[in-house]
Amino acid sequence: MKIVLLEDVDKLGYAGDTKNVKDGYARNYLIPKGVALAATKSNLKVVEQKRKSILRKVEKRIEEANKTKAALDGVVVEIAAKAGKEGKLFGSVTANDIFEQIEDKTEGFDKKDIKIPEGGIKAVGEYEIEIAIYRDIKAAIKVVVKPEENEQ
Repeated sequence: MKIVLLEDVDKLGYAGDTKNVKDGYARNYLIPKGVALAATKSNLKVVEQKRKSILRKVEKRIEEANKTKAALDGVVVEIAAKAGKEGKLFGSVTANDIFEQIEDKTEGFDKKDIKIPEGGIKAVGEYEIEIAIYRDIKAAIKVVVKPEENEQ
């Protein structure tokens, strides 16, 4: 089924794009959620009329994403975690842990946008972490994992 996207859809396309998708995906998910319309002549005319407002929204969102990227690029996050003698962590540092540390700068993204390799950080050290803010706009932060100091 041929559809026109009204909003950006991950791994499918951006607002205003015309795409071919399976009928069930269009009828059961995209159209009921209001993120797409069937690509009929009348719907294409409607989308063409809305295109300017869609482009304004996208431009505004890109501008906000660039501001968030500027605020996040180069940020160093320090996290203390329980670790063994060889520097291996008891558990792991997850996207949620990192998100909590930078929560004051998180207007433009969610914790699911934090890309941690292999599902979590499992050893003490420094790591470069990528945050996918919007479309192709990504920020890089440094996460420093230190062992917790035992108070005895």
